[in-house]
Amino acid sequence: MKIGLSYTVKVLLLLLCVSASLRFDVSAQIKPVYDQGALGLGRLLKRVNTSATVMMIGAHPDDEDTALLAYLARGENARTAYLSLTRGDGGQNIIGPELGEALGVIRTEELLQARKLDGAEQFFTRAYDYGFSKTLAEAREKWDEKVILCDAVRAIRYFRPLVVVSQFSGTAADGHGQHQFAGYIAPLAVKAAADSSQCTAEGPAWQVRKFYVRHGFRATGEPRMRVNTGVYDPLLGRSYFEIAMEARSQHRSQEQGVLELKGEAFSGLNPQGISGAERNLFDSLNVGVKGIAAHTNQNSPQFTQLLEKIQTISARALSEYDINAPEKLVRTLAEGYKLSYDAEWSMRDPGAKAFLKQKQSEFLAALKLAAGIQTDILSDRETAAPGETVNIAARIFYPQTLAVQVNSVNIKTPTGWAVETVEPTVAASQQGRRENPAHGAQFAVKLSADAEPDQPYWLKVPRQGDMFAWNAGDDRTFPLQTPRVQAEIKMSVGGQEITFLQPVEFRFADDIRGELRRPFSIVPAVSVALDQELMMIAREAAPVRRQISASVTSYSERPLSGTISLELPQGWSVTPRDAAVNLERKGESDSVSFTVTIPANAATGSYAINASAKLGDAVYSRSMRTIAYQHIQTHRTYAPSSAKANVLDLKVRQAKIGYIMGSGDRVPEAIRQMGLNVEMIDAKILASGDLSGFDVIVVGIRAYQVRPDLAANNKRLLDFVNSGGNLVVQYQLAGYAQQNLTPFLTQQGPRVADENAKITILAPENPVLSTPNKITDKDFEGWVQERNLYNFTNMDAKYTGLLEAHDPSEPENSGGLVVAEIGKGKYIYCSYSLFRQLPAGVPGAYRLLANMLSFPRGR
Repeated sequence: MKIGLSYTVKVLLLLLCVSASLRFDVSAQIKPVYDQGALGLGRLLKRVNTSATVMMIGAHPDDEDTALLAYLARGENARTAYLSLTRGDGGQNIIGPELGEALGVIRTEELLQARKLDGAEQFFTRAYDYGFSKTLAEAREKWDEKVILCDAVRAIRYFRPLVVVSQFSGTAADGHGQHQFAGYIAPLAVKAAADSSQCTAEGPAWQVRKFYVRHGFRATGEPRMRVNTGVYDPLLGRSYFEIAMEARSQHRSQEQGVLELKGEAFSGLNPQGISGAERNLFDSLNVGVKGIAAHTNQNSPQFTQLLEKIQTISARALSEYDINAPEKLVRTLAEGYKLSYDAEWSMRDPGAKAFLKQKQSEFLAALKLAAGIQTDILSDRETAAPGETVNIAARIFYPQTLAVQVNSVNIKTPTGWAVETVEPTVAASQQGRRENPAHGAQFAVKLSADAEPDQPYWLKVPRQGDMFAWNAGDDRTFPLQTPRVQAEIKMSVGGQEITFLQPVEFRFADDIRGELRRPFSIVPAVSVALDQELMMIAREAAPVRRQISASVTSYSERPLSGTISLELPQGWSVTPRDAAVNLERKGESDSVSFTVTIPANAATGSYAINASAKLGDAVYSRSMRTIAYQHIQTHRTYAPSSAKANVLDLKVRQAKIGYIMGSGDRVPEAIRQMGLNVEMIDAKILASGDLSGFDVIVVGIRAYQVRPDLAANNKRLLDFVNSGGNLVVQYQLAGYAQQNLTPFLTQQGPRVADENAKITILAPENPVLSTPNKITDKDFEGWVQERNLYNFTNMDAKYTGLLEAHDPSEPENSGGLVVAEIGKGKYIYCSYSLFRQLPAGVPGAYRLLANMLSFPRGR
């Protein structure tokens, strides 16, 4: 069977590299069939025959039109990318407790999983997602417009799209203020990218040929162009929309799981500055290989002739493709690789060189598939500490019947590392069934003593306000940092020498999930951590004693011993002053409990408690935090080994508290910080346990959404209140009211996005605002990200609103904190975002929560 030019074969471009400037992706867990075998090769042959490129611009992970990305990458065979201004750091996390920067790491990975399916590439600016906003003005205030503009220009100039699609219009119709900013900045970035006097440090100018704006859900009228993303692909057995929805479902931290619907589905677009009807995004553009001359304004006869040769050989490779004998294309693809390689080196124009370098990458990936070349560069462990030696095995497989030869394999490392070729050994995991590669090599790689740990590059230094701080040497705008340890493989294939780089991975077998792979990572020899990141300390007339534990964990292959100690604010004391720790093996931890004494009548404010471990001649004072979920790759972030100690005026009354956890928050920890005991209520206790033993039951954020057992047993909670208990419900999504789970009728919806919005205390004498702490305006100072969300509105008269807050130019709303008497007990709905304020150590949030928890049964 042969596949000609008219027959579309669509699968993902393998992310292989021919130079350090091209990107790797070893981070994805997804292994789609679209990448592999006959489908993969056919897809690459289609890609080699086009110069079409398109970039989509939005504000967040999940803003992208995934269906359009999949259609463009797989249907039009265009090189496609999504530029997200942020990494979604300010959102919420439905799968775990990570928020802020850690959540941004998760969502970066989720985007990479989605891109592996829809076939696009991924870029970012340095904007930090500061949370929901309602106006463009706020976004322009939070983000330095010039900096974000140049970040977007950098991505455009690197990727060189012929077409840019803005997901937003830059108007109030976009809703979210960050959406408005993305729509506002996109056309400015397109214009600035073409102007060599703008963003001069971000690469050579690039002229985008066409610009589109998505026909948003609030737009009126019909879009000028409708793209059917529901087209069925007979080779894939799926439509592009189905593939896209599978990609969409990778946004698990945002609960974006969706149905993979069949049939027609349309994306609406409005071309800007273009008159007349258009059938697709590339109308009027020459997107053949020869079109590179027009795109780069390089029309010399010599260059045109080179492109004609490349286009001819690309077309021949596709027309001669026999899926039963792909090896027949080896010499043709090798010739195409050599042509594009020679053509690149003959050009000085950066745009022409970039297009030709991309063609090299595509020819190389196709050549590897056609020749059946498989490579594994495997380390004997997932992590190594500075100064240690790791064994790396290079295994290269290919059919012995082909004229393929491995010329050399070298390990590329940072300066100061040592690489030695050693005799191959059989790894323990391979002793049962040993792999027999066509070519193998093994290396002993010794890390330098000062090797820096691997971590997301945008987190190397603290962010400045709502912008990440990037260094000149960082992999700016890319999803992740370039792997520091890679194999350079040189081979002769089809009469041509090819060179490519491949990162080092660690491969292991999970008893349940099977084979898993992780990027090889450098970690510190030791992590020092405190068991509390935040200590909230009530100011007392007598000295206050608090316990804090410090742990030391070894990631070193050698035994370590020494001491650990705390550094305290002036006037504070600790027992013991220091303590011995001994770590015999990698992965072992040693923990020490310290008693910290805070002096009587300590001044209110924020203090730091720092931990450090002296082991041998080295002092360690950083904590390593691991972010690990099944659907993404593992990453590690680092922070000082310290805790923030906030001394505040806080009174609490003892009560027995039960907590129903929702989508993940740290409120139970905050309750314990106040000196109160809290018991977690699981499904069994909720369904049949004795709830009368609790004074107060607290429902976690979004619990009614993620816990079906809660909705099923809602009546038990209301009966608990009726008999004298007190129920505190933190914010829930709109379904809470829509399903009549509230005790009395209400609606939900409004939110106050401005964390500094004025708070009016409506019922200052109500016990929730007066006992045991008198709540004042000062308690609402220093709040982070937002005031509240999913407030009650159109409330039944049985509810009493205690606070009023609203964003500018919006109506008043008193549904953020409401109380209702039900029988002998109290029902409180609090949509004020305590789940953000409590981990941030906002004193007023603790005082307000203490009041809600300070009601004995029957009061």
